[in-house]
Amino acid sequence: MHPKFIIVSRPESPLKGTLVYGMVVNHRDLVSGYVKVHGGGWYVKDDHKKTMLLYGSSGDYGEPRLDFLNRIPGELKGYTFLYSANWGKTSRELDVSDVEWV
Repeated sequence: MHPKFIIVSRPESPLKGTLVYGMVVNHRDLVSGYVKVHGGGWYVKDDHKKTMLLYGSSGDYGEPRLDFLNRIPGELKGYTFLYSANWGKTSRELDVSDVEWV
């Protein structure tokens, strides 16, 4: 099992992407129902520092389309979100001030 994430949108709201994450073997294991996947990658969640580092890309769905990151699970509210194209490289903070916490 590996820490992976994807960004998905449902047909009724195709421009609203939701972060889905979990410990899975394949990125496609995170897909539930009929959705459009806007890429994905890996994550490191640090509950002590309250950070969520998203990095890399999905072998199943490609690089994450962060412009579709509009909805984030409520249990992550208060976390700082970072993104890096590659593990161990410089990351940048993502602006989550306008996201919907679900």
